[in-house]
Amino acid sequence: MALTEFASSNAATVQRWAEKLWIEMPREIYWGKFMKENTIDAIIEVKRDLEGKPGDKLAYTLLRKLSGAGVTGDAILEGNEEQMTTYTDTLTLDQVRNAIQLAGRLSEKRTAFDQRMAGKNILKTWLAEYIDDDIFTQFDSAPTDVQFAGNATSIATIDTGSTLTVSRIEALVARAQKASPKIWPVRVEEGDYYVLATHVDVAYDLRQSTQWLDASQEAGPRDYSKNHLFTGRLGIVGGCIVHAHEKVPIATNYGAGGALTGASMPFMGRQAGCFAWGARPEWWEKEFDYGARIGFAIGAIWKFKKAVFNALDNSVIVLRAFRTSN
Repeated sequence: MALTEFASSNAATVQRWAEKLWIEMPREIYWGKFMKENTIDAIIEVKRDLEGKPGDKLAYTLLRKLSGAGVTGDAILEGNEEQMTTYTDTLTLDQVRNAIQLAGRLSEKRTAFDQRMAGKNILKTWLAEYIDDDIFTQFDSAPTDVQFAGNATSIATIDTGSTLTVSRIEALVARAQKASPKIWPVRVEEGDYYVLATHVDVAYDLRQSTQWLDASQEAGPRDYSKNHLFTGRLGIVGGCIVHAHEKVPIATNYGAGGALTGASMPFMGRQAGCFAWGARPEWWEKEFDYGARIGFAIGAIWKFKKAVFNALDNSVIVLRAFRTSN
């Protein structure tokens, strides 16, 4: 039986698939809805300063709000200017790659295009999930402001009553507004909003609350489609957009006996983190065994870092709660 031959992977074909990958990748990444380029008014600020350029380190800056009173009337302003406070952090780019190699004998019902499409989709999903997992992990790494649901004050004191409630979300908003320095919300048309990323199990518990139905119907912008922050939201509570995702960090050692299930969820404001691309996601194809086999590879140079200034998380509060394990 003759082996099925693949169409030759010429440079134009590979480039075409690489361009498609670059367009589609941001939509695949869950955190993509919270990202914006070249603006501090985003949960995650995206930088492309090193894209296609030498170097693997990027410094990014946080601006603090002015706190002075200014001058009034004919008072002299010169010599009474306020010092602009900034903090700078640095992230170092890294590379991640993965590949698949298809078997040599293919069903006659399959074509080279079908295999390329399947390979692209599965690798694209892998890279998007890899990036999502890393961002969730970073937000939960060594948090400097940890709060607890219910009456708990630590992981050990969490019990089955320590579920997420509307009141706890409102308390997080108040804590962010009173924080020093203040955690600033993201400006969206008519309003300012924070974001809470809950685990899907925690979201289930939240929706059982008698407060949820009314509170979650809080009015937002007239046209939600204009901002991706609202895409996939569960609801809006007290100026906080509530989301849910299965990759939010979970635990099985909460409670006094260390046997309760829980979740550790980021509550975020403006400039909670920085994401940098060092190079566009790339796509490679390679033939093996005289063209009888073909492999597909994907790779990207990037880095995400939670914003930490003066040893404190800049715009993140981590909430830990009991979760019903469904």
